[in-house]
Amino acid sequence: MKNDRLKAGIAGVGRFGSRHLDKWIHFDDAKVVGFYDTDPRVQERIQAERNIPYLPLEDLLERIDVLDIVTPGSTHYAIARTALQAGKHVFVEKPFAEFEDQARELAGLAEAKQVLIGVGHIEHFNPVFRALKEQMHEVPKTLEAYRQGPFLAGVGVDISIILELMIHDIELATRLIPYPLKSVRAEGEMIHSDKIDRARAVLTFGNGSVATLFASRAEDSRRRELICRCDSGTYTANFMERRLEVPGDKSVQHFEPNDAMAEELHGFVQAVRTGRKPYVHDGQGLHAVSVANAIENAILK
Repeated sequence: MKNDRLKAGIAGVGRFGSRHLDKWIHFDDAKVVGFYDTDPRVQERIQAERNIPYLPLEDLLERIDVLDIVTPGSTHYAIARTALQAGKHVFVEKPFAEFEDQARELAGLAEAKQVLIGVGHIEHFNPVFRALKEQMHEVPKTLEAYRQGPFLAGVGVDISIILELMIHDIELATRLIPYPLKSVRAEGEMIHSDKIDRARAVLTFGNGSVATLFASRAEDSRRRELICRCDSGTYTANFMERRLEVPGDKSVQHFEPNDAMAEELHGFVQAVRTGRKPYVHDGQGLHAVSVANAIENAILK
């Protein structure tokens, strides 16, 4: 594996999956040998534009070392399970799975088959979040996260906003506050779909820290912001504007754009080639799904 190009396949090459494909085709140590998608229009377009063959999933799995899953969130479990049973490494976009028991089963399968799972929590590769982690040398007393935007018909509506968007901030919050979760309070509503479209959750951790997370696909404006209040002051990370404000420093730090998706995917390629755990692996993906399920259950009760 260390000297040969990794043979990769992509499941789901629609709106977001085509962006994944753009990254994969530029890796020197990996080669896309085929793709799987259930939409005949996508099948025709990708074959014509990229000269990459469409293959049924079973046929694709026979030809590859790793499968990148970028299908709707509710389908992640079934496709990942099939790939893992075939002994393939799997990179799966967030959410890792729709339910905690599914994620736990996938993690167990990977261990049994001795293959790796990477999970697409891309904010870890955002230079703003990296700088926040480097400069904030304490656990926040309180954390607020906002992740919102307008409704896009057909985008992510097979799962709740908690699994579609809030899960990013669930994963970041549980990394920044590395203590057991003590309680979950949440409220939400269905607006445009039959899933929760707007939600607010309050997570209380064993050390006393509190994280308040807001996510919505029913707003006029877009926002991606993380506010951490510590003993030393307030840190504000604006992911959209690539800006970080830190206490005791009146100047605002700005960051140049980076290709976070390429870094994320190539990091997984390197993990497979060296046999080490990916930066965001199945254990972390499982924990994020577990907390997301707890939030959704608190709302639906």
